[in-house]
Amino acid sequence: MMKMRTLLLSLLLVPALLGGCATNPVTGKQDFVLMSQQDEINLGKKLNQQVLQQYPVYNDVALQDYVQYVGQKVAAKSDRPNLQYHFTVLDSDEVNAFALPGGWIYITRGIMAYLNSEAQLAAVLGHEIGHVAARHAVRQYSARQLTGLGAALGAAFIPGLGQVAGQQVMGLLGTAMLRGYGREQELEADRLGAKYMARSGYDPEAMLDVLRTLKGQEAFELKLARAEHRQPHIYHGLFANDYLRRIDGLTFGKDDRNGIIRGRDFYDGPLDFAMRFPARWQIQNQPNRVLAVSPARDAMLQLSTLPADPRQTPAQFLTAKLGVKTIGRGRSLTIHGLHAYTTTALINTGSGRSLARVTVIYHQRLAFILAGITKDSGSLGGYDNDFLDAARSFRSLTSAERAFAMRTDRLKLIRADAGTSFKELAARTPLQKFPEDQIRLLNAMYPQGKIRPGELIKTVEK
Repeated sequence: MMKMRTLLLSLLLVPALLGGCATNPVTGKQDFVLMSQQDEINLGKKLNQQVLQQYPVYNDVALQDYVQYVGQKVAAKSDRPNLQYHFTVLDSDEVNAFALPGGWIYITRGIMAYLNSEAQLAAVLGHEIGHVAARHAVRQYSARQLTGLGAALGAAFIPGLGQVAGQQVMGLLGTAMLRGYGREQELEADRLGAKYMARSGYDPEAMLDVLRTLKGQEAFELKLARAEHRQPHIYHGLFANDYLRRIDGLTFGKDDRNGIIRGRDFYDGPLDFAMRFPARWQIQNQPNRVLAVSPARDAMLQLSTLPADPRQTPAQFLTAKLGVKTIGRGRSLTIHGLHAYTTTALINTGSGRSLARVTVIYHQRLAFILAGITKDSGSLGGYDNDFLDAARSFRSLTSAERAFAMRTDRLKLIRADAGTSFKELAARTPLQKFPEDQIRLLNAMYPQGKIRPGELIKTVEK
């Protein structure tokens, strides 16, 4: 009976494999893919929504239109010109650009700050268009599915496995976007990007200029990461003029209006609060929450917000709005004049239920929810005092802190004169870490190079 079932599955598999071959639009050869073009577009639409939940869109309509214009100009000369492409500038200081299946392409303001011409912008977008044209993400997914065919077939018969398969797709594409594809596919994207640039009227040499610029940025990021004792964030892709005028005033670095991290302290100007996380914890300021991870990576604190109901106490909010069932002894607190409540509770973490220290603090018509968990789902270990100390540190900003927390650094174009030097520019910039190195990087003169009088130079101002 087992042999008959295996044979039946094998027979069912034959037409699926034969139907999985498609002509590669770049090479003209047959590729093994498990997605039609419409499936690819539908997946891209779905993933686009998830990207936009993680990264806000940069609020500059003119710049968005400009990037859309350059991207569409290059995409029209690609090997998939009939695909509908979408280009978006993300409000992130990360030096990154990536593409989703089906034509969704993203570039961060972080990488745009280091580019110096429209041709260089076309080089970055062309590289990502190359990934889409060659269907790199789809080919990776199909190869993964071929090796894990048993799980894919099982999903058709076992309820719940479909969701797991979807998560595998997301994990695969996420890895490709953030860490880069294989060397062969990155080189193919470079080659395709240069070809599409030339067809569009741009000098393909700009591709080499971008590579040199990003190589310098990578060297600086490694230096900065060592100084900050963290992993480097490096773009794994490709890596005066009208372009420079268009990025004059571009937000540079982290937008302090969305929260500032200084050591172990976090300040949020618009929400008017500050708090202190445990010493040596790694803090991440994400669009909808703040995360802090212990040095041993065995405990985590999450701060998030929801609208508060003034008719409810923080304790009532915890049970009525969050559905948290307390299992420990909860108690009301007054934290720097603010009403709060703290307790231990079991919360859903996505991989099961875990014991957590949950504190709710009312401030400015919002409920600030601080939840701390450990790797041991049934215990808070020795971290409960850290969780409580972080909650007790929550307070309103002073007037000086509020002005500081609302600051935003922006790119500023200046015309150099005979006395303009990187040392002088660094002395008056708000940049805190290696300011001269950063100004040099912005102008593609890292680690050395001299400013010429009359030259347009990028600097950073408040």
